[in-house]
Amino acid sequence: MAIGKTIKCSSIVVTLVFLMLFFSDFSFNKKLQTQNLAPVVKIINPKNGSSLSLNAAVSYEISVSDKEDGDSKYDEINAKEVLLEVKYLKDKSKAAALLNKPAGPDAPGLFVIRTSNCFSCHNFNSKAMGPSFFEVAGKYKPTRANIDSLVKRISVGSTGIWGKEKMPSHPELSMQDIKNTVLWILKNGADPDDNYFIGLNGLISAATIKYPGAYVFAASYIDHGLKASPGKQRLEGQDKAVLYVK
Repeated sequence: MAIGKTIKCSSIVVTLVFLMLFFSDFSFNKKLQTQNLAPVVKIINPKNGSSLSLNAAVSYEISVSDKEDGDSKYDEINAKEVLLEVKYLKDKSKAAALLNKPAGPDAPGLFVIRTSNCFSCHNFNSKAMGPSFFEVAGKYKPTRANIDSLVKRISVGSTGIWGKEKMPSHPELSMQDIKNTVLWILKNGADPDDNYFIGLNGLISAATIKYPGAYVFAASYIDHGLKASPGKQRLEGQDKAVLYVK
C-alpha cells in the first residue's frame, strides 16, 4: 500500500510540474506575441572610421532586419521607409560625441513624414513628383502666414503651386500633425550641413561631401508594430558611422 501511495504521489507531482512548465512556457510565448521587438539596422558602407578624399562621391548600403516586418536581404523591407541622415561636422573631434549619443525619438514632424505617404511624392534633396523639402524650405520663410497656408494646402490639397501636379488632401492627419510637419520642413529642409536620403542603398554625390571634416551617418528604420495591431508599439532601430574627409 505504501509503495502504491508513493507511486501515486510521484505521478501527481510529475503532472503538476509538467502543468507548471507548460503554462509558464505558454505565458512566456503569449508575452512575446504582445511585445514588439526593435528592428536591427546596420550601416554596411561606408565603414565606421573610414576616410575619403575631398570632392568624391560615396556609396552607402544599409541592412534592416525586423522580427515582424522581415529582412532587407529578402526584399521584405520597404526601401522608402529607411532613412539616412548625413550630418557634417567641421570639427572632427565632435564626431565621437555624436556617435555615442543615445538615439532618441524623431521630432514629431519628421515622424509624421516617415510614417505617412509623403515619400510617394517628395524627397528631401531631389525633385520627385512634387518639390523636394529643400525647395519648399528655400521658397517659404517660417512666417505665420506661410505656415498657415502650407498647413491648409496639405490638409485639403492644392494644385498649380509647383506645376501641374496636384497635392492630394490628407484627411488622415490631424492639423497638429500637419503643422509639426511644416515646421520641421521649414526649419530643417534648407540646412546645408544636415542632409537626408531615402533607401537601403544609393550614391551621395560630391556636392554633399564638399568640405573637410567629419560626416556622421545615421541610418534608421521605424517598424510597423505588431502584426496583430499594426501601427501600434512602433519601434525604431538605428546605426551610426563616421566618415572622415580630408
